[in-house]
Amino acid sequence: MLVIDSSRGKAALSAAWLAFAGVNAWLTYFLAGEETIPYHLIWASYALLYGLYSWSRTVTWASFLTITGVTGYALVRHAQSGVIGWEECSEIPLMGVLVALLIWHVNRQRVAQTRLADLRELERGRAEQREVTARFGTHEVRTRLTIARGFAEMIRDNATDDTNRSDAMVVLTELDKAAATTSNLLTLVRVEAPSVRISVNVADLIAAILARWKATADRQWSSEVHVRVILGEPERLESILDCLLENAVKFTAPGDAISVTVSTDGPDVLIAVRDTGLGIPEGDLPGVTEPFTTGSAAGDRAGSGLGLAIVRMIVESRGGSLSLASVEGAGTTATIRMCGAFPERVAESAETSAPGRVDVAPGRHAGQSSA
Repeated sequence: MLVIDSSRGKAALSAAWLAFAGVNAWLTYFLAGEETIPYHLIWASYALLYGLYSWSRTVTWASFLTITGVTGYALVRHAQSGVIGWEECSEIPLMGVLVALLIWHVNRQRVAQTRLADLRELERGRAEQREVTARFGTHEVRTRLTIARGFAEMIRDNATDDTNRSDAMVVLTELDKAAATTSNLLTLVRVEAPSVRISVNVADLIAAILARWKATADRQWSSEVHVRVILGEPERLESILDCLLENAVKFTAPGDAISVTVSTDGPDVLIAVRDTGLGIPEGDLPGVTEPFTTGSAAGDRAGSGLGLAIVRMIVESRGGSLSLASVEGAGTTATIRMCGAFPERVAESAETSAPGRVDVAPGRHAGQSSA
């Protein structure tokens, strides 16, 4: 609904309408027998003006009664003089009822819009409060985990027997899992936070992410990038890829292959992460993207069940989608569709460059994180 907020604009429109209504009121009074058009123009212009900005209740009903009286008097006078039949005067109550209903409807719409705006503002405030609370809580938890990890490392390093050293390693592993879960929960809280898409060099971003994962897992890493620049949110894109690669590492063994492919489908960008690992049973595929849900074949490799849920929620909150294809024992492919991330202006510049390929040699296994 178009609403005019400027006081100057309201005054100008009101003055123009008063002049217009005054002319048509004069015509309604003096054009006996031909008053229908100016009569309806007065009411139509009044209804239009009422929809353009908010009126006080006093002004609304004062103007409504004034128009009803002025136009009604003209019709009654013409009927008394015999120029029109008395049945024509039925226009007076009929038009009054129609315009009164319109006023009621417009007011109802405005109240609903005001309430909706208030709810949006309230939700925005709550979202900000949730994020601040999550950030503060996460910081506090991470601080405690870091302190605990430091003591666990000290115990491991100073242990004089294998049992104590093994117990310390178990503690360190669990602390790492807790830290990863804390990070995932923070990401989950911030999924629907507003952000702005910018141009991202996806080839450089993926090369940097794979280089980081190379140091943590002994896999056959590779990527194939068919588009250099996309529109996206670098921080969330990195979170998505880290979640998918973390799952790929978790359910593969040293020597297995993990690849990232970036391609386009019209204006959309497709990012696929493939692995040759354990795979997901077909019956588990519909549910593994739900929070805290893991595949039945995960066994002791199962994490918190947040990774794929975070990816799905981030992508869907931006109008995209996540799809999974898997063969148990042969591997899994997770494909993200980012809608409108490859506009024509980017496509034209990208068509002149050949697809790039980045191969990362297997790295030395240094441990793996858990989702």
